[in-house]
Amino acid sequence: MKAVSLFMDVEDPINPLADDAALDFPRLFADQGVRGSFCLTGEKCRTLKQRSRIDVAEAYKPHALGLHTNRHSFHPTTMELLADLSFDEGCEAAYSEERQGFEAFCDLFGRNPIFWGGGGNTWSPEITDTLKRLGVPAYAYAMTELPDHAVHEFNGVLALPQALSISETDWADDRRASEAVERVLRSIETIDQPWIGVFVGHPTKFRHNEYWDKPYYFGRTPAEPEFVQPVSDDVYKRSKYNLREFLGRIKEIYRVIGVDDTVRMDWRFETPSTEDFAHFESRTSASLRGATGWPPHRLGLSADKIVDKTMNLKHTLRRATLS
Repeated sequence: MKAVSLFMDVEDPINPLADDAALDFPRLFADQGVRGSFCLTGEKCRTLKQRSRIDVAEAYKPHALGLHTNRHSFHPTTMELLADLSFDEGCEAAYSEERQGFEAFCDLFGRNPIFWGGGGNTWSPEITDTLKRLGVPAYAYAMTELPDHAVHEFNGVLALPQALSISETDWADDRRASEAVERVLRSIETIDQPWIGVFVGHPTKFRHNEYWDKPYYFGRTPAEPEFVQPVSDDVYKRSKYNLREFLGRIKEIYRVIGVDDTVRMDWRFETPSTEDFAHFESRTSASLRGATGWPPHRLGLSADKIVDKTMNLKHTLRRATLS
């Protein structure tokens, strides 16, 4: 039976309803008997601690938990921070930044994150050095890529691709939700991999019309918090209902596991084929260059140096298969 991990990103430190939404979803998963893989920013961890939302932290503890960067869309983003640095300089800068998120995460949950997930489309290979130094064994939403969404190892860290996703606007509409669920279930069958990652949304985006970080688009940093508008309670309830139905269905078909169990799978690592390397070079370079268009990034951001640093480490690439 294929293994599937279901991801959500918990990152909004600004909007008043975001903390309550952050509480709803780990409880929703638990009520359905499904362990989620939730990715929380360091800033969100600090915010929950400052607001004494220990109820939220406790709700997440039964699930697999990852660090979703230290500050996500606050500037500089991961790519903005590292785009112009040498690899050695970038390793120190990345460690200095992400260690703050790591410490906030450990302070809130009393344990280490099992994985790291890039915020939106932002990454640079120095992150893998940081993860090894912090003892985090995997990164999700991998912008490094092998054919058919294969799990792989890059610079000594397990790389987990996001193969499939369902958006919050899909969950909010019964017809669209049904179509998206059928699409994802069909796609899982066609992907010839033992593990598949599926992204199912952001708690705050279920609750709000816009992403929380829209005020930070194009390198902007507002002087005061700017809020986005919530959706109606009826829309929010409908979205949660459709996600709940999906969880009940997928757990009957596949083995739904957290990333902690994914890391513990009996992976064996092989030297990639010539075709694998060609795919990696082409698709990873394209993904990194395309990532500069992620809306929070400053205008004019170049990924050229990040691509070069990534390709300089291609000799560390290993394809993961199950023993």
